[in-house]
Amino acid sequence: MAWNEPGNNNQDPWGKKRPNNNNDLDDMIKKAGEKIGGIFGGGSGDGKKSDSSKPFIIIGLIVLVAFYVFKGFYTVKEAEKAVITRFGAYDRTVGPGLGWAPFLIDRVYKVDVNTQLKKEISGTILTKDKNIVDVDFTIVYRIDVPEDYLFNVNHQDKTIEQVAEAAIRQTVGQSLIDDVLKDNKTRIMDDTLVEMEKILEPYNMGVEIYEVNMTESKPPIDVRPAFDDVTSSISDKKRYVQEATAYQNDKLPKAEGQAARIINEAEAYKSQVVEKARGEVARFQQLLPEYELAPEVTRKRLYLETVERVLSSVSKVVIDTEGSSNLTYLPLDKIVNKNKSPKSNGGQNNE
Repeated sequence: MAWNEPGNNNQDPWGKKRPNNNNDLDDMIKKAGEKIGGIFGGGSGDGKKSDSSKPFIIIGLIVLVAFYVFKGFYTVKEAEKAVITRFGAYDRTVGPGLGWAPFLIDRVYKVDVNTQLKKEISGTILTKDKNIVDVDFTIVYRIDVPEDYLFNVNHQDKTIEQVAEAAIRQTVGQSLIDDVLKDNKTRIMDDTLVEMEKILEPYNMGVEIYEVNMTESKPPIDVRPAFDDVTSSISDKKRYVQEATAYQNDKLPKAEGQAARIINEAEAYKSQVVEKARGEVARFQQLLPEYELAPEVTRKRLYLETVERVLSSVSKVVIDTEGSSNLTYLPLDKIVNKNKSPKSNGGQNNE
């Protein structure tokens, strides 16, 4: 008979009695049941052992509850907002301060809504007049609605970058090369910002675009020398225009002042001549009745007055004697001075 066949009284090949494993397992289950029953105040067994284990279980439960409560506290900084989800669904958005959310039930996402974020975009674009230009842009934006930013769009940074590239290509592609390089950079930056807002509107992404800056715009390196020559000639043109304008601003006021002075002098001379002529007319009108009464006398008197007025301003007189070829010279200045000298000397002698 084999040693493990029925009827061998549970003996091993050496005649010893084997332990009953089934009984050991039953004993272990029984003891565990007694301990569990003792924890909740029931069951049988050793009452002393059950009473001694209760404080440790209660302390453990208190520790677990305290840990659970402590784990739910969170702090939101001044520049942040907290987006809270409950079982994965959006629940609420809270501001800065201390808060509490049930651990493993609520989840807290902290979002910085105050800091301005920057995204740099570079690209090579074909302009409206079929020229190629390399441009560098900087996009400045801020998270405005944190729950929209977190849940409406995936890969937010990549989305901002793609929207900026699309807007830049739209605005630069509709501009001339001169506008992009120097003339209308401000207009292009403003149009790019408006275009980005228009593209982002359907997404409800929860971001606010502050500004769009074109940090650099330049032609491709292969044709850059030609563009530099054009730029240099344009700069020279502007310089010449500025110099001509400065010369104009210097000379024109002087010429206008000189012209105004000449006009004023002419007006004064005109007024003087007109008034003098009016005076002569008035004088002749006063003489007219006398002339009509005695024409010959009046004519002679006018002649003598005229000769007196003329000779009073000359120092030499030449007389042409009628019927003779000789000319008589009268040095009036010397005669006058000679006549004055004896009088002055006589006055001194009398003194």
